[in-house]
Amino acid sequence: MKSVDPGILSHSECFAFQPSEVAAKNMKYLTWCGHYFCTDSYFMERETYPYVLVIFVRDGNMDVRYNGKNYLIGKGDVLLIDCVNPHYYRAHNGLEFLYVHFDGVCSHEVAELIIQNNNSPVFRRSHNLKVGQEIFDFVQFFSKGGMTNIFQEAFHIERLLYLLSCEAEEKIIEVSPMEKIITYIHENFTRTITVDELADLAAVSPSHLAHTFKKQTGYAPVEYVLKMRMERAMMLLTHSSKTISEISEEVGYDSVNAFIKIFKRKTSYPPSIWRKLQKSK
Repeated sequence: MKSVDPGILSHSECFAFQPSEVAAKNMKYLTWCGHYFCTDSYFMERETYPYVLVIFVRDGNMDVRYNGKNYLIGKGDVLLIDCVNPHYYRAHNGLEFLYVHFDGVCSHEVAELIIQNNNSPVFRRSHNLKVGQEIFDFVQFFSKGGMTNIFQEAFHIERLLYLLSCEAEEKIIEVSPMEKIITYIHENFTRTITVDELADLAAVSPSHLAHTFKKQTGYAPVEYVLKMRMERAMMLLTHSSKTISEISEEVGYDSVNAFIKIFKRKTSYPPSIWRKLQKSK
């Protein structure tokens, strides 16, 4: 099946599963899996979602926020999160990733233990490729019309968890300078942020900061702040009953007219029309 999420290119695939009563009570089971090719319009922000998520990045970069920390993950990285916790992830242009959602007996407890043992939800290990291959093979199997039984699904999920639980051969650097800057932007995007301010934070020159930030994220710092504001506005328009004026103020604009003008420039719709379109889906 094809995803209807914005920013997912048409040659992407995803598959949904409904567990049997036996599987739901006694085993680990799949709920979703897929292979996505993305533009930078794709992002996901949820307060909670009932499943565990494993992502393998095949190419490109993705911003992630989980448990109050921000990460920039890229090619070869694996992400493991328990989606019952608030989480956010956003694609950079050219992102390609594989993913699997699962649930079932002790899934959340085991995922949390593995994350704690790794000191991070991001895994950078030599055997990450095995994780990616495991998910890729699964997606390809379903893409060709394959069907599994409850024991096969449980086996593959347990194998993924085993690979993630293996002792790390490389220690992850949890907070890189770029992740520190991204975290700062996430925490302060509703006010004016200057390149000089970010450069001081990273202890580099403004020109070096601007060049490095653009190279790693695909955006100039000011563009990244604007994107954060627009994504927050989209989320509030879709999932809250706040007025346009309230949303404008919450995302950092003193003038509601300026907010409406920028929002329309970025989305092709005024906020009120964009909200109606989301509600009609």
